[in-house]
Amino acid sequence: MNKIRNTLKEKNLSFYDLEKLFDYSRGSLSEMIKGERPFSDKIKEKILPILEVSKEEFESWIIADKYDHKIIEKAIESFKNREDKKILILTQNIDRILKEKTLSRTALSKIIKHSQSGLNRAITGKEPLSKNVAKKLSIALEIPEEDLQAWILADKQLLKVLELALKID
Repeated sequence: MNKIRNTLKEKNLSFYDLEKLFDYSRGSLSEMIKGERPFSDKIKEKILPILEVSKEEFESWIIADKYDHKIIEKAIESFKNREDKKILILTQNIDRILKEKTLSRTALSKIIKHSQSGLNRAITGKEPLSKNVAKKLSIALEIPEEDLQAWILADKQLLKVLELALKID
């Protein structure tokens, strides 16, 4: 979390100072700032006024640190070009590719050797798409894993947050 660390330095604040302000254990807070675990809503509420940023800007910092610019750009493009705003981008794109390849989700689950119900839950966003399943989907559907990451990112974030993340160096 380079942007968070830099902003803390600019304000002459250390992790230790934040721990005292938040009454939070050093390990947990440090893991959040390093991007090793997500920020809790409670910590976000406390840190935003200290950093003097909006929730969207803070989220954009996290995205910029976690994802390559290419993935963020693809997420923005996917967000803007989605066909149906009521259906997840991941779901729309996988179903479109399956249709082009004349495959069903059932057939896909057999190809990647993953349970059909588990695959359906992941494709529809009801459970996270594991790295292992993403890799298998990438191979079976002949698409880059980065596309899957971009579609998932676009489904989880506001367009404004993605655009802010893209502007961060």
